Amino acid sequence: MKSICELVQALDGGVIPVVNRGTETFRLGSSYNGRYAAERWVDHYVEERVENVVLFGLGDCQIVLQLLRKVPGYVLVYEPDPAIFQEVRQSPLFSKFRDKEKLYILYGGEDQWIPLRDVITDILNDDCVETTAVLTHPGYLAHYQDEYKMLMDVCQLVCDAMGFTQGAIQRHMKAMLANTIDNIPYMNGAIPLARLVKYWDPDIPVIMVAAGPSLKKNMEVLRQIDQRAYIFCLDAALSTLLRAGIVPDLVGSTDGIKNMNCFEEPGSFDIPYLVTSNTKHEIIKNLTNAKIFGYDHRAVRIMYEKQGIELAQIPAQFGIAAGVFAALVELGTKKIVLVGQDLAYSEDKKSHTDGRDEGFVEEKASQTEGYYGGLVYTRMDWEKFREWFEEMIEMLPSDQGVINATEGGAKIHGAVQMPLQEVIDHLPERRSSFQDVVSDDRVKISEKEYRGIMADWERMRTDIEKVKRIGYKKAFFEIDYHKMPVMDLVIGYMRYLKDVPERKERFKLAVDYVYDEIHKRIGDKETGK
Repeated sequence: MKSICELVQALDGGVIPVVNRGTETFRLGSSYNGRYAAERWVDHYVEERVENVVLFGLGDCQIVLQLLRKVPGYVLVYEPDPAIFQEVRQSPLFSKFRDKEKLYILYGGEDQWIPLRDVITDILNDDCVETTAVLTHPGYLAHYQDEYKMLMDVCQLVCDAMGFTQGAIQRHMKAMLANTIDNIPYMNGAIPLARLVKYWDPDIPVIMVAAGPSLKKNMEVLRQIDQRAYIFCLDAALSTLLRAGIVPDLVGSTDGIKNMNCFEEPGSFDIPYLVTSNTKHEIIKNLTNAKIFGYDHRAVRIMYEKQGIELAQIPAQFGIAAGVFAALVELGTKKIVLVGQDLAYSEDKKSHTDGRDEGFVEEKASQTEGYYGGLVYTRMDWEKFREWFEEMIEMLPSDQGVINATEGGAKIHGAVQMPLQEVIDHLPERRSSFQDVVSDDRVKISEKEYRGIMADWERMRTDIEKVKRIGYKKAFFEIDYHKMPVMDLVIGYMRYLKDVPERKERFKLAVDYVYDEIHKRIGDKETGK
């Protein structure tokens, strides 16, 4: 429903939005004293333990200003009505939001699903989810119930993903932290994923190859592509393709503790890679071709934002298949073709193609709808991955589509099922070289940008010394820690310490660990050890 919004003057001299929506007219703020009303509202609804807030509705900006005053962590404002946002942004109060490091404002309808997910994933983690409040600006809920439901669905999705991946994150946290510190210096000449959007041809189809057991059905068909589509493969499928003489255009690898057996074939590191700061450092340092970086850590996001580098997030919680798929969505690829994306065991109970097998454990297996109907055996993690794919497909714009040419495994609802041979028979003429795209200097991090990133990388040592010195209370409540990449490393490591109930103690243990890691790793690089 289209709205009309205008700003009217309140008795205290401020302005408030008045909205005409259908047959209804309503105002979003106090007609008398907006600041006083906002102070009282925030003091009533925001408990002392609250560190982050997700606020539904921008209103007259007064509540947001009071939240920024009281809340030490992040404030995400989701304004569901673009008409309100466009009018309120002209308000003098809105100008006070400039350069607020801890404030996010998103507005719009269903097209904000993915940005909302990315920002909420950014600001939430296991350590602070219980101290994050979701609040509704007065006057909104009666008029924007569908938009509110969408926001709550996104919050629930992020929390479910967090719970699902909590164990893996705890197991991998030390490697993730070490990889992030070690990989930042390797961004020289690398490509920010979002920067590719300007030079990427979204009309070129992309075949996304996973290592499911059905992949063996399609190896001969893949040979027929003949540069009429790009082949992006997951790292687990790389050796299978190379042994068959198929060299993919890109390899995706984001696992912080990846088994290096996937890269034993000659030429494994001579291909462009999609990576993040969490990618196993041994992989990053061996690459001889383009490195395309998505970010999966707020520390890197802060560094990118300071240099004005375009941002594109790679969701880490659902593995590299989700990462490559999310990258293709970010790039606006109009036709994404899934191959080997079984998300289920084969008929002979194999988990992967080409000899790799993680084993079938009957008591942990469940059944789900199959690609050809009936039921197939799957696992809980694969079910979560499938649900993620389905949710993403449902939110895609109308000009983007997904074809599931796996020809086996689990059914992915929302994707068009089609044999790979039929897909290839309808591919366009030969396309431009992906290597030409990633060799273009315009897509690469410049020397100036890299120097800025490295200045932050080197500054982490002095910043962690400061954080160690000032302690918990000042670090979280008295300084603008949102500008410090090192604090995000500390907060990330606090997630690893779930068995330590006292948050201040978790903070101290995390600071000590990050302090040691930074001094060891940055010191080693500076001294050439």
